[in-house]
Order: sequence, then structure tokens, then C-alpha cells
Amino acid sequence: MKSLACVMVALAFLAPDARVAFAQSSRPRVTVDGEMFAGVSPRSPAAIDIFRGIPYAAPPVGDLRWKAPVRRTAVSGVHEAKAFGSACMQDDAESRWTTQIYTTFGHAGGAPAIDLRPSEDCLFLNVWTAKVGTRRPLRPVMVWIHGGSNVMGSGRSSWYDGTQLAHQGVVVVTINYRLGLYGFFTHPALSAESPHSSSGNYGLLDQLEALRWVQRNIAQFGGDPERVTVFGESAGAIDILHLLTSPLSEGLFHRAIVQSGSVFGSVPRRAQAERGGVALAAALGITDSTTDIAALRAVSASRLSAIARNVSSVTLGPVVDGWVLPDVTGRALEQALAMRVPLLIGSNAREMTTLRTLLPRFDRTVDGYRTYLQTMGLFAGAIEKLYPASTNAAVEPALIDLFTDFAFTCSARLAARAMATAGAPAWQYAFTRVYPGGETLGAYHGMEITYAFGVVDPLLPNADIDARLSATMMGYWTRFAATGDPNGKGLPVWPPYRKETDVHVELGDQVRTASGRKSDACAIADMASRAQWGPPPK
Repeated sequence: MKSLACVMVALAFLAPDARVAFAQSSRPRVTVDGEMFAGVSPRSPAAIDIFRGIPYAAPPVGDLRWKAPVRRTAVSGVHEAKAFGSACMQDDAESRWTTQIYTTFGHAGGAPAIDLRPSEDCLFLNVWTAKVGTRRPLRPVMVWIHGGSNVMGSGRSSWYDGTQLAHQGVVVVTINYRLGLYGFFTHPALSAESPHSSSGNYGLLDQLEALRWVQRNIAQFGGDPERVTVFGESAGAIDILHLLTSPLSEGLFHRAIVQSGSVFGSVPRRAQAERGGVALAAALGITDSTTDIAALRAVSASRLSAIARNVSSVTLGPVVDGWVLPDVTGRALEQALAMRVPLLIGSNAREMTTLRTLLPRFDRTVDGYRTYLQTMGLFAGAIEKLYPASTNAAVEPALIDLFTDFAFTCSARLAARAMATAGAPAWQYAFTRVYPGGETLGAYHGMEITYAFGVVDPLLPNADIDARLSATMMGYWTRFAATGDPNGKGLPVWPPYRKETDVHVELGDQVRTASGRKSDACAIADMASRAQWGPPPK
């Protein structure tokens, strides 16, 4: 005790710089791309080192706005990796669907406010790993791509805390990527300056750059660059499906987990998206094609975002540009033009209960519903039989089921079937757990995230059954990351997908296998989706 007291007294009289140096030296450090970062080691039964806010590319500002990400120039010294970096520019700091969720469970104020500090300087990532510097075999890596419609979100959400997954023997990485106008703006002058005649898709290029960073550096954190799994939800899952079909992804990841993604619907062509870019420039008073981009890059982020809200034709998502994305993702999957890596994919039973604002707008009456269904053309009669609404009150539930199945359930089946047909192993799931008191929401969009991460949200109901389901899902997810197969000791058997059996595992109050999930609806959804893809690029 006396010697400890002496040490404490000595520390108290150290010069400020010396005290900082001592504190940093006791923290975990890694050197990546020629720069040293000091993380943190929270106390826990099995210590996990955390590195937050590591930049993986140069800030995409000034002349780098709307350009592919570039390598950061190394800066000497020890850099802090204690706090999350700024989120990428976005209008909504808090997603509206989370407010619905928390309000349902008695928290009228919604989710606690998070200061995302959105900025254009936002290309940061975060790492959770067992003690760095420990001699042990390299561990599988899981890189999380967040959702948020490609217009909101970041890698810093408490739902994405990688601690529990890291306890399962993997290295977890969460990333930011450019969003909305900053991540997907398309304009003919941008295409003209690009060596690939491409514009847009900057958010996807950021994701690819983060994966390149992982390939270069993750071994310093104990991660195996030969066993990288990308996993994501909603827009993050959709982006993963895009990455599977991008020639730029080759060798950057080795397995994919897609939670509530979709390949249905059309993806705009670059020329179509460029027209929206021209409209935005015109709204800003910029019409000289020779100076469009320089002038647009000089516009402040606040003014740019404000004007963009009133230009409905601006594209805020991926486009088929012939470089990052050669074709519509659904067709590329079906034509076996995707990377042949193991795929784990699925969706939740009632995705659309928290996405009601995305449902089509019409008078919620039986007549209004039937009139809307006529827009489905030849499929109208068959869809009405599968999703009937004989009363006005039944219209909204029918729409929720229809769009849950067409946008999510059947999309998962199409992707699993396409990958299995191409010779890549695939596993399909259906998440069906319903919180007590949450029957109006059911298994809503995003509900599975906390289970997959092993995160206990104190504002949501939690019981022993939820802990068991979370443990099972983490076991499946991490086993898949380690071996390319979710099956392992102590886990219920999960058969791989086969077109002949159409099998999936149900993740709910019980974990069990079933087959033929919404097969009648999916037969229609597949045909309807293909009709929206349009002709292949020339």
C-alpha cells in the first residue's frame, strides 16, 4: 500500500504533458497506415479494447466533395481513439421509426437524444477487439454497415455496440459512410471529370474504402483479413447486396449477412439520376455546365441541404453507373454475376409497421385499396386474393403484410435462391419474436439488431427468452463469420437453403426450421420485380 501511495503522489506532481503521456502509454495502442492510435479498455470480466473515431480516408471536403475517397496522409504523434467521430451529413439526427418504437413501450419522449455532430468530415470507423498485442490466432472480422435509407445513421449507435460480439471471439468494425446528397449526388459534369465516366455511389465507394482499410490494418487488432464478413440492416443490407454484384468488391470480404435488405424495385440509371443533379444546380442558380461542379462544391453544406429538400428529382441512393454497379442488383444476382461467397439472409415478420410512411398514399377504404391494386396490372387479382381487405379497417394491415412480403420476405428468398443456384452456400431466416405489449408492431423493422449484437436496450422489454434468442443469434452470426456456416456446437441445426426445400430457420419464441415461407406471394413478387428492372445496360 505504501508503494502504491508513493506512485500516486509522484503522478500528482508530474508535469501535465508527462501525465498525459503516462495515461496514453497505459492504454491500448495500434499503428495503422503509419499512424498510432490510443484506444480504451473498459473494465469487464473479459476485457475488450475499443478504438473509436479512427479515420479511414481523407476528409471528403472542398475539392474532394463528390469524389471517390482517397487515402489519408499520415500525421505523426499519438492520436486519440476514445470518442466517436462525427456522423456524416444528414437531416434527421434521430430516425423517426425509433421514436415509434420507444413510444409504443411507454417512453413518450422517444429515444434519448444523441449528439451526432454531423459533418462532411465523417469517414471514421470503430473497432472492438480482445486485448491487442496478445499472441493468439487471428480472429474473424465482422464489418457492420448501418441502415437509415442511405440518408441517416452512423456507426456509433448504442444498438451497434460490438462488445458482446467481440466476447464471442470476433473483431467488430462499424463504419460511417457518406449519406444522401453527399453520398449519392449524380451530375453530368461529375461524370465528365471521372476517369470512369461515373458519378454518384460515393457512399458505396466509402464502404469499399473502409473494407480496403480493414484488409491493410485489421491484423494489428487481431483480426484475420482472410475472414471478413460484411453485415448490415435495411439500407446497409441493401448496400451489401449491391457490393456483392460490384466488380470493385473482389477480395475485400468473404461472407455476407443481409438483415432486412431488398433487391426489389428499380435502381436508377446514371443518365436518369444526372437529370436530378442538373435540377438541383438550377435551383441553386448554377446553370453553366463548365463551372457547375466548382460552384456546387463551393456551396455551404447548410445551403446545399436546404435547397435539396425542395428538388424531388435528386437521387439519394445508389445508381447503375457502369463502374461501381454494372446492372440492377436483382438481375445480376439471378444471372450469377455476384461474388460467390456464403450468404446469410433474412427478414422480420412485420417490417412495415414502423415504415408506414413509406406505404403508398391513397384513401384507406376498400374501394381505394382495390383502385390502388389495379396499378399492379396483371398481378392485381392474385394479390388481392393473398392480401384481402373486406373492411376499411383491414386495408392498412393488408398493405403492411403486402409490402413486408414483397419488399423483404420475397427479396430474401430471391437472393438466397440465386446464390444457392450459382453454387454459393446460403442460409435464410425469419425473425418472428414479438415483445409483450408490442403486438401492434410485431417483429418490426430493425428489431433483430439488438439480438444480433447482444445489446440490452433498457427502454425495451427484456426477458429470459430474449437473452436466449440473442445468444443463439450471436452464436449463428459469429460461427458464420468464423467458418462460412452458421451451424456449430450447441446451436439448433440450420439447414442451408435449397430451391427444392425452400427452407429457413425461424428466430422467435422458439428456434425451429420451416419451409415454403410465403411461397405463393413470392412467386408473384419475383415476376413483378423483374418487370421493374428494365432492360439490361447496353
